[in-house]
Amino acid sequence: MAKRTKIEKVPEQDNSRKDNIDFAYNYYEPGDIVSQDMYTKDQKVREDLKSLEYKIFKEKNQTFLSKIVVFGAGTIGKAIKFNINKDEERKLNTILYLLGYNFDAKQLYGFSIFTLVLGFLLGLLLILIRQFMFGIIAIFLGIIALFGVQYFPKQQMAVRMSKASGDLVTTILYIVIFMRQTPNLEGAVQFASDNLNSYIAFDLKKLIWDTAARKYANIKEALDDYSKKWMKTSPAFTDAIFLIESSVSQEEESRRLELLDEASDRILSGTYNSMTKYASSLKEPLNTIYMLGMVLPVLGLVLAPMLMAFVAIPDFGVLLALMYDIALPLLVYFLIRTKLLTRPSGFGAPDLSNIPNLPKLGTFNIKLGSRKVPINALIPAAAVFALFMVPVYFLSPYLSVFGPNQIYISMFITAGIGFSLFVYFKLSVVQLRESEEELVNIESSFGVALSQMGSFLAQGYPAETTIIKVSDNMKNTPVASFFQITVNNMRKLGMSLRDAFFNKINGSVRFFPSPMIISATRIFIGSAEKSVGNAASAAMYVSKHLSNLKKIEEQVRSLLEEVTSGMRVEVGLLSPAMAGIVVGLTTLIGTVLRSLSGSISAIQTGVSSTSAPGGISSVVPFAFGLFNLSGGAIPLYTFQIIIGIYLVSLASIIGYAISTISQPGDRILMRETIASMLLMSMILYVLITFIVTLVFSSVGGLVISATHI
Repeated sequence: MAKRTKIEKVPEQDNSRKDNIDFAYNYYEPGDIVSQDMYTKDQKVREDLKSLEYKIFKEKNQTFLSKIVVFGAGTIGKAIKFNINKDEERKLNTILYLLGYNFDAKQLYGFSIFTLVLGFLLGLLLILIRQFMFGIIAIFLGIIALFGVQYFPKQQMAVRMSKASGDLVTTILYIVIFMRQTPNLEGAVQFASDNLNSYIAFDLKKLIWDTAARKYANIKEALDDYSKKWMKTSPAFTDAIFLIESSVSQEEESRRLELLDEASDRILSGTYNSMTKYASSLKEPLNTIYMLGMVLPVLGLVLAPMLMAFVAIPDFGVLLALMYDIALPLLVYFLIRTKLLTRPSGFGAPDLSNIPNLPKLGTFNIKLGSRKVPINALIPAAAVFALFMVPVYFLSPYLSVFGPNQIYISMFITAGIGFSLFVYFKLSVVQLRESEEELVNIESSFGVALSQMGSFLAQGYPAETTIIKVSDNMKNTPVASFFQITVNNMRKLGMSLRDAFFNKINGSVRFFPSPMIISATRIFIGSAEKSVGNAASAAMYVSKHLSNLKKIEEQVRSLLEEVTSGMRVEVGLLSPAMAGIVVGLTTLIGTVLRSLSGSISAIQTGVSSTSAPGGISSVVPFAFGLFNLSGGAIPLYTFQIIIGIYLVSLASIIGYAISTISQPGDRILMRETIASMLLMSMILYVLITFIVTLVFSSVGGLVISATHI
């Protein structure tokens, strides 16, 4: 057994504290996700963090599923504790500790067993009252809940680590900038925590708090413990922290700055390496998911018409809809999401929700005179769907007649679903997407602006004069409007330099909420408040850093483009084509078998009326009676609608995957990508389905006429 750190004796009267130490002693050893020392020192296990800030943090980051798991594990889990493997128990308790939950692994597993039993009992009850299909669904959901509850903490931890990893580069940048000016490690961590707005900021504030509370001897020891947390997922961050700590003890100034530069380069190269590995690791899993969730199910649909025609399966339409419109999309979504959770990230997506005169997500503005009126995107989407339903209403009597007309009419329903969703997703972000692209253009030229700022500051100009000069020099460039607003705030509104950028109402950052611009501006302001020389050094250093980061992002984008382009072709081209061919083939098989069933009925009648020797008259009807040659257990229009909804679901899921690979957390890009995938898929599916059904139905008619079936 690994050697444990000595634990101080706890007074008998402090039972809660003693329980927490025993908890740490039993579960946390070196080799777990974080070091054991972190837990033995943090003896109260977050009890000291019940501050208003921490409560707000926890409430803000709670999801509906997390509330269910927390409630169930905290109540039902106490009554049904389930013993599990000790290694798994230690790992889960480590994760639960880091996430701040107040229950342990045994309680979590107990609640998962409860959900399984509940699903089975409900399923058996439904089966007993002859609701067989719903009973199977209840049992299936119970099994899913069992594994879902057990996997929940690991997924939450992966999400948190993924979100936090996006700020690792910025964290090192803040610390390095501060350390280049003032070699004070605690001040650098405080500077980073004040300017970050994420999980990392919370973690750094906790490190400072723990150091002040004497849980750590100094900030270096606290950083060492914290960096161990990232040793597996981001070794470059751990290396960068070590280099920063080493710079403090250097006597030569040149060597100290060299180590700080090396720390910045190390985190950048580590980000590039991790993204390269991630991009290369994406291809095989996504191809497997595509085969299991898309290609094989669509090809399996070829057997559906034969199965429908020859075997009478009760509720076959419901079973097919559950499988293709619920089970398969959920399977594909969770498989893809599990892989996407491990994606490393750089700067986050901009938050456009507070920009004046911009519509909220899900709406768009229209001009009525001098006013801008927000319109919910659901309204035009519903209008488009209603427009497609009009011909279905008038042609609905023809749906009762088996044949290709069922396919043609039902395609209006599928097209209505697909195109109405396209209209909703497109209009819900169409104006926001324009602003987001403008921000991207500004980011591309912001490094040049910082370089000019550093040059003017190095010449001795004050920070305010520097902003004015850069604004004049950067006219007719995308970044000009950002600096022009800043200058107007100083000249016309008399604001200070900080307020000109960060005023909640008129600050220029409010109109350009790019995480990269905000981070660089905060570094510039923080440095300028110390001295012009510090500001010049910081501006030049950040400019160089952004230039290197831009090169890395371009290289990473080219690597990821290979993956996303393949997904676009597979789902936007191949899947609609295969689905359209399957629908047309189903129409052909159904038409032929339906005609054949009439001929078989005539044969049965003829054989039954003869007195053939050997009992043939009884064998033949029995043999033909084994089959259900009616042309299908479900109507053709039901079959086509099920396939169409399945295709819409896949296009939406793949649109989500492509946008997450390109830019995690960007809801605007996600909706834009889903809209483009839906448009491409639906146009191709409708055209191919119509053409193939028309051709195959004509061929089927010729075959029936020629063979006199």
